Amino acid sequence: MAIIPSTQKFHTVSAEVETVNRGSKTANSRREAFTMQDIIDTVPVPPSSPGLFEEGAGGATSTQRVGSGTASGGYSTISGGSSNAASGNDSTVGGGASNTASSYGTSVSGGSNNTASGQYSVVGGGENNTASGGNAVISGGYNNTASGSFYGGSTVSGGLRNTASADYATIGGGSINNASQLWSTIGGGNSNEASASRATIGGGFDNTASGISSTIGGGRTNNTGGQDATIGGGEGNTANGGNSTIGGGENNTASGDRATVSGGGNNTASGGYNSTIGGGRSNIASGFDSFVGGGQYNVASGYFASTISGGNFNTASGYYSTIGGGASNTASSDYSSILGGSANSTSTFANSHIVGTNITSDRINCTFVNNLSIKSIPTSASGLPSGSVWNNGGVLNIV
Repeated sequence: MAIIPSTQKFHTVSAEVETVNRGSKTANSRREAFTMQDIIDTVPVPPSSPGLFEEGAGGATSTQRVGSGTASGGYSTISGGSSNAASGNDSTVGGGASNTASSYGTSVSGGSNNTASGQYSVVGGGENNTASGGNAVISGGYNNTASGSFYGGSTVSGGLRNTASADYATIGGGSINNASQLWSTIGGGNSNEASASRATIGGGFDNTASGISSTIGGGRTNNTGGQDATIGGGEGNTANGGNSTIGGGENNTASGDRATVSGGGNNTASGGYNSTIGGGRSNIASGFDSFVGGGQYNVASGYFASTISGGNFNTASGYYSTIGGGASNTASSDYSSILGGSANSTSTFANSHIVGTNITSDRINCTFVNNLSIKSIPTSASGLPSGSVWNNGGVLNIV
């Protein structure tokens, strides 16, 4: 064994160069050849220490970082951390503490006390999260659960105490949200529940989408119980009719099929189908194709196509009856109308019409007014159709 002096220099040449000394005897005496073994013998070897990784409990196919936990599944891996367990075949724990990947192809990247127990499930990080459905994913957060069947596919992106418990259910974030049916979705918010297949809640507080394919944009304590029903927002609104819609406001109800309440408060669109309330307060549209534009305490209850544009305490209860506005008017006969005013009634007389105040119809096919002022009356009957009125020297005549 030769120890190489520290004063020596090393020069390298390509393999083709001949290395026989050809210098003078003096020059050659100053050269010395060393072997690789001489180099090995010269360089000190540090005391032996264990490697970073070791064979896991799963045998030669498993790998675990020393002191990181137990990799007991076939081809399982634990890259770091402490007290982690990779017991599923092809399972992986990246790091963190007290994480468990216990089924085939599961993965926990980090965090603490997380469990990926569904086949191919993933937990990105966070704490106390459980991905127990097949192909379930939890990106992070605290105490979230993504469960479901063997096929699973449920997802929780983050937040606190959220539960996606059905196949392909999704929660974006927020807290204490529950997406419990197939393809149900909650974007965020707090204490929301999407409890029907394909139901969606964007956010807000304490909203429930219980109708199939129903949607709540946000707000609080709103409920879509009808299939394909929609509530944009507001508070305490209920859309129970199929394809019913509430834009917003508070305590509104759309219980008829395809019923619509745009806004306002305490309005009810309950007609068999297509009843509509534009806004206002405490209005009711209870007939088929009934309409209340606004105002308050108006009722469009005619069996078909009754209309109230606005005003207060008006009632249109006849077929195709119409009230333009005013107060305390009643269009109770079919095809009747009241332009406005107050305390008018078409009674039982069909196709009667009122322009004025405190008038009650007393015959059919007639228009009632308090006073009538006719301007620009023709002064000749020439060219006028039958039934026309003209001024004959100050006397009204009818053609």
